[in-house]
Amino acid sequence: MRLRAALPVADVLALLRPMAVAAQAASMARPPEVTLASLVVSAFGGGSSSSATASAASSLAQSAGGDGSAINFKLTDFTSADRSTPESLTFLGARVPSAIRKNLQAAFIIAEPAVKCPEGIPNLRVTSVHAAMSMLLKVFADRCEPLRPDWKPCGLENRIAATAVVEGVLEGNVTVGHGAFIGPGAYIGSGSVIEPRAVIQGGVIVGRNCLVQSGVVLGCAGFGFVSGPNGMEAMPHPAGVVIGDECWIGANSVVAAGVLHPTELGRGCKLDSHVQIAHNVRMGSDCLLASQSGIAGSTRVGDRLRMGGAASIDGRLHLGDDVTVAACSGVTKDFPDGVTVAGFPARLIGEWRRQMVGERKPPA
Repeated sequence: MRLRAALPVADVLALLRPMAVAAQAASMARPPEVTLASLVVSAFGGGSSSSATASAASSLAQSAGGDGSAINFKLTDFTSADRSTPESLTFLGARVPSAIRKNLQAAFIIAEPAVKCPEGIPNLRVTSVHAAMSMLLKVFADRCEPLRPDWKPCGLENRIAATAVVEGVLEGNVTVGHGAFIGPGAYIGSGSVIEPRAVIQGGVIVGRNCLVQSGVVLGCAGFGFVSGPNGMEAMPHPAGVVIGDECWIGANSVVAAGVLHPTELGRGCKLDSHVQIAHNVRMGSDCLLASQSGIAGSTRVGDRLRMGGAASIDGRLHLGDDVTVAACSGVTKDFPDGVTVAGFPARLIGEWRRQMVGERKPPA
């Protein structure tokens, strides 16, 4: 999530310090310029010289151990590890692959105690990285930059049914059916058709020449919860959804909003009815998903994925280009480009067929 304004460091520290189990400032490869207390102020766009801020930062610096030296930087966004930049506040979970951790660039990392962080990047250890993420997103929601398309609306030749509610932006030549809802902060590209009773929440970008059939919901909060003082609390999902051009979203399908980055469907993706795309999923272009199939959260799939009916892909996986998942199969691990998988747990289809033939042989 891009930040539209600087963050007061005293508020951030007040939020995260109760979760902290340890804090450290790794020695930096670049020449030290400021103390850790100043680093924390700069990291979150502070600049306040109040005694509360100084005291909080000083406490964090003392808990770090060492000399507390570091460099100054500006914080521009909240990101996941695979999209971090040298100016990001990055959340690092236990399931982040080692290759991503090795090449990670960030200004500051929030991580759990058992997670190995890259050397040279200051980090704060917390009891739950998801709880820390949830808290920051809730408190600083008004500072997150909303999604915007790269086109400007013209408002011409739109066809909006009398009972439709359009609070978002239509590029032009958009058809919106009876009872459809387009929330504030949503953008619909030219030539797209939104059928009756479809729901497009705020923070969703639908590309050009798309079809969104009846009963579809785009941009609802995903199924993510963290433990809080009042039990399980819903994780914020402010990052929205981006649907590429020429996509088809079948009736009663759901594409949930992302947390730190939008859930993405590439150009030309086609979803049958009753398809579930969970939060943070990133799909390539020209993917075809049959009815009742689904992809769990934070999974990345390449171009031209094919999923048979009632097939499923587990969360936090990576599938390459041109992967085919047979009907009723369940994918539980990564697969490279160009393979066809079947069964549960899904495996290469040749292996699955041999197993099926072996099970059908009569006993000797």
